[in-house]
Amino acid sequence: MDKATLRRIDNTLKHLTKVSDIESLHKSTTTLKDEEIPNVKLLRSMLDGEFHFDRDRLRELFQSSNTFNENFLMKPITTDEHREQTLQAVSEIIQLQLVQLSDMEKNPKKFLSWFESISMCDPSISLKFAVQYNLWGGTILFLGTKKHHDKYLSDIGSGKLLGVFGLTELGHGSNVNGLETIATFDTTTQEFIINSPTWESQKYWPGNISKHGKMATVFARLLLKNNNSSKDMGIHAFVVPIRSGESHNNKYGELLPGVTVRDISLKSCYNGIDNGGLSFKNVRIPRENMLDRFSRVDENGVYHSEIPSNRHFAMTMSVFFIGRLCLSLNALCLMKSGLSIAIGYAKNRHQFATTTKSKKEIPILVYSTTQLRLIPYIARSYALDCAHKVIADLLTNNGTNTAKDVIHSYSSGFKAITSWASVESLQLSREVLGGQGFRLCNRIPMLLNHADLITTGEGDNTVLCQQVTKFLLAKYHSVIKSSEPSNFKGELAYINSITSQPPIIGGGGGGDHSLTELISIPFHKWLLEKREYILIKTLHSRLYGRLDDELIEPNTERWFSNWNQSLPLCKMITKANVDRLTQSFFLQKINQLASSFSADTNTIYLLKNLCRLDTLCQIQKDLGFFINNGLLVGESIWIQLQDEITHLSRDISPHAHLLTEAFAIPNKFNPLQKSIE
Repeated sequence: MDKATLRRIDNTLKHLTKVSDIESLHKSTTTLKDEEIPNVKLLRSMLDGEFHFDRDRLRELFQSSNTFNENFLMKPITTDEHREQTLQAVSEIIQLQLVQLSDMEKNPKKFLSWFESISMCDPSISLKFAVQYNLWGGTILFLGTKKHHDKYLSDIGSGKLLGVFGLTELGHGSNVNGLETIATFDTTTQEFIINSPTWESQKYWPGNISKHGKMATVFARLLLKNNNSSKDMGIHAFVVPIRSGESHNNKYGELLPGVTVRDISLKSCYNGIDNGGLSFKNVRIPRENMLDRFSRVDENGVYHSEIPSNRHFAMTMSVFFIGRLCLSLNALCLMKSGLSIAIGYAKNRHQFATTTKSKKEIPILVYSTTQLRLIPYIARSYALDCAHKVIADLLTNNGTNTAKDVIHSYSSGFKAITSWASVESLQLSREVLGGQGFRLCNRIPMLLNHADLITTGEGDNTVLCQQVTKFLLAKYHSVIKSSEPSNFKGELAYINSITSQPPIIGGGGGGDHSLTELISIPFHKWLLEKREYILIKTLHSRLYGRLDDELIEPNTERWFSNWNQSLPLCKMITKANVDRLTQSFFLQKINQLASSFSADTNTIYLLKNLCRLDTLCQIQKDLGFFINNGLLVGESIWIQLQDEITHLSRDISPHAHLLTEAFAIPNKFNPLQKSIE
């Protein structure tokens, strides 16, 4: 063994003997005094936000109404029974009249709070609303004009007019610009003729297709006849009736001529939703059924639009960020629910004693391995919760006039990272429960299956990462090629203040990192900013740099080849971007709370430790990058980092039940609070 290897081993062993150095940085949590316990009411107030009365009314409904009993977890029920129970639950929530469809546009903060709250019960219920309100109702609200609003919105909001969001096709999901469904305008009858020309062109997956939906928003290629040929005007949205009114044989109506529906049948989750396939053969609709906010066809078949043709489709799709944020909050709520259940079990489940002489077994939550499975994800859930609240603030009329491309990037990035984190968290929660984690009645496996779907719902996460990266790359490129190549603005303004060396903590600087530095929030901020900047700069160099003294032209085969080879960087850049924003937004909310009259030092201290823990865990996941780029140095940095995460998790663990209690999951959906079965 060479001398260098022996020296590294010796340095690591020296570090491992200095546990006392880390202990000195942490409060003792062996015995907590009353004054050291954080304020759970304050935590819940922060999480519930300004619409806490609405949240409480929903919790009361869930707890009191048998409609929200999760019968499908207790015994086999038919698909029809599950679907009807879901629809009844939707009706009972609507009767509370807590939100209006127009809130998606006029009060998105309230709508998002409401949507997260309805995500506490059977996830089929929140998804039914996502279909009815966000998608079907959203297309009418955001793509339609007054005539469509007056005709449809009231009945959509009341649940009287159930509808379908007909975008995704069997053959086209992420590439919606390649849809095959056709809408041809007939000037003679003043009608659009809707056709599904191929098997792959059937509208596929949307809820409300196979049973409940009466109408559909159908996205189709608009074809306008020009002499003996037809001109493709791109993708547009049309309102298409698919069922009649109530009939003697079917209270949801009969399929209309030319409409074909198929049921997708059982899935691994969301079986309360009537997903299906929908196709059309020469289905005629009146000209006014075209949703014409951005474009229209007049009676002579002439196309009118103030949006350039190369921007029309992007403009059409840009209005649906609210639905993506709703699914992100849905994943976050599933994560919170799973953590609440797992913490309850880990607190009640006792295994082994501290010594062979003792016969008293200890809760498994005392073990560092259990703490490391759960506590970092409690920290992550608090951080992501606060981040979503800041984004919701930006959407309100009273907030900053944030550009649509920024909001689109936020909704795409946070949906991807939140849903991935939710799946990770629920899998670890399942493992903590052991055999109990397999039982449907304990909800964990059900929650995990539903969180898994969100990773591809409303956009495959990997594709969303590409959208975030393209947005950041375009912002970076526009500055680099400008007359002020070092004057970054907007989302990249942080680059202007990044220093080459980390902030000096406690009189240190240079060389190996001190333990004080490792728990420093300013140091964490510097690391997160440097990572994102380096990654964006690296990708930009690959795509726009010189190759053989020749500038690589965008939108060429050569450029695409480089882009395709660089796609793994997109996920890294999106993760880096969301991690930086999450820390910034979390600290923003902590500071707001600290400045309020109701704040107490123990609660603020705990929240800052949650912020530290979350950031350190994200840094650990990308440790190779930080070491390779010289941002973290020292032969034993890996074990220092692990020790700090372990100790923070240990310090937070006595408060774990209070932190999850603040999630306020209704008892009906939170088993194992006082037992292990």
